[in-house]
Amino acid sequence: MRALITGITGFAGSHLADNLLAHNVEVAGTYLTGESFRNISDIKERLYLRASTMSEPARLAKLVRDFSPQWVFHLAAMASVGQSFARPLETMTTNLMGTMHLYECLRTLKGLEKIVFVSSADVYGPLPPRKMPIEPDYPLRPVSPYGASKAAADIVSYQYFRAYGLPILRVRAFNHTGPRQGKGYVIPDFCSQIADIEKKTRKGVISVGDLSAKRDISDVRDIVEGYRLVAAKGFVGEAYILASGKADSVESYLRMLIARSAADITIKVDKRLLRPVEVPLLVGSIAKAKKDLGYKPSHKIDQTLVDTLEYWRKS
Repeated sequence: MRALITGITGFAGSHLADNLLAHNVEVAGTYLTGESFRNISDIKERLYLRASTMSEPARLAKLVRDFSPQWVFHLAAMASVGQSFARPLETMTTNLMGTMHLYECLRTLKGLEKIVFVSSADVYGPLPPRKMPIEPDYPLRPVSPYGASKAAADIVSYQYFRAYGLPILRVRAFNHTGPRQGKGYVIPDFCSQIADIEKKTRKGVISVGDLSAKRDISDVRDIVEGYRLVAAKGFVGEAYILASGKADSVESYLRMLIARSAADITIKVDKRLLRPVEVPLLVGSIAKAKKDLGYKPSHKIDQTLVDTLEYWRKS
């Protein structure tokens, strides 16, 4: 089996490469010119790598022809919700048009079995608690530029399945974290600040945004196992949710992390970190993923937080 991962050097892409190699899958991947190979340093020699952006169809087409993958995992994207508010046009162009460029390259590929488009929980937008947990067939009503770009690409993915017969499955992954996740996301932002305080002063302030939001956060290693299961067992044309199925407040995650530090840490809200629109609660239903894929998260959030904090301490 051969698999192509777009955005292989990223957080989830690198963990997916680890997972696929462990299951005896040959792996190719795209990365941006000049991008660090730090996340894949241990496995780089086992990968077929090509520099390419999603706006370079000629390079993508050549990679597809040369490697001829049976599975394609489309992860490459501008993935920060917060940054998308400042860069809405770039976010939409990268996430929607990049997806279409990839699909155009794949339309004539022989032997292609599955394309896994990685969407997001942000496509659903705010919903009342009585609507939780979110089911895959809920309407898409995003409120962030990132969520809108993923919803648009999600819809286009379904259209390419229906109109051109591409074997596309959509995966709406809820929040996930773990080692290698960079700054700009809530858990690594907390962990990097704690590690910095521990190293320098042993006493300090953590700057935070809205801590009241409740999030369903999974371990990235569970999520990428879900991606593999979608490719191996999922039904073409379907949408799946990957999540933990439960949510806690962002504040509770922060306090779990602080409890694992000997430093004297104070929490301070920074208004610059508040978003124009916030989704107060997100919980995903994994009933369909369990039924069709046998998906079963195995990592406890406490251990995920510890692993992530240790990663930042070493970094």
